[in-house]
Amino acid sequence: MPNSASSWDLYFEGLQVNWKFSFSQADMQAFIGLSSDDSPIHTDAEFAKARNYKSPLLHGALLSTQLSRLIGKELPDSNAMTVGFAIDFINPSYVNEELEFNAQLTHKSESTRLIELKFKITGEGKVVGKGKISARWQG
Repeated sequence: MPNSASSWDLYFEGLQVNWKFSFSQADMQAFIGLSSDDSPIHTDAEFAKARNYKSPLLHGALLSTQLSRLIGKELPDSNAMTVGFAIDFINPSYVNEELEFNAQLTHKSESTRLIELKFKITGEGKVVGKGKISARWQG
């Protein structure tokens, strides 16, 4: 890991980060336990199918956990802290669906040490979610 005096230089406009992931039924149950959101759209297959979904939907907030992974784990160092984000959920996603997270650094401010990244989550040939996230570098 580079020292923090030079790691700011590892951030540049155009930097890309991506990974594949999925959520299991156990992940869903853990999230339901944390959030108390046991809405039938997330828990009842018949309810979901009656609304033209193939099975219960993943929680949007569960998908949002990948933003924490982006800032806390996937950037070039451990000196960034999230200060805000916006996400739009475009299409549904499901338990065990292979998803891909793609982010690109679109702005780096030398004066404020803020970075902004646009991101997209895709799965099965569709955009599941997209948005942007801002973080402050604190090295």
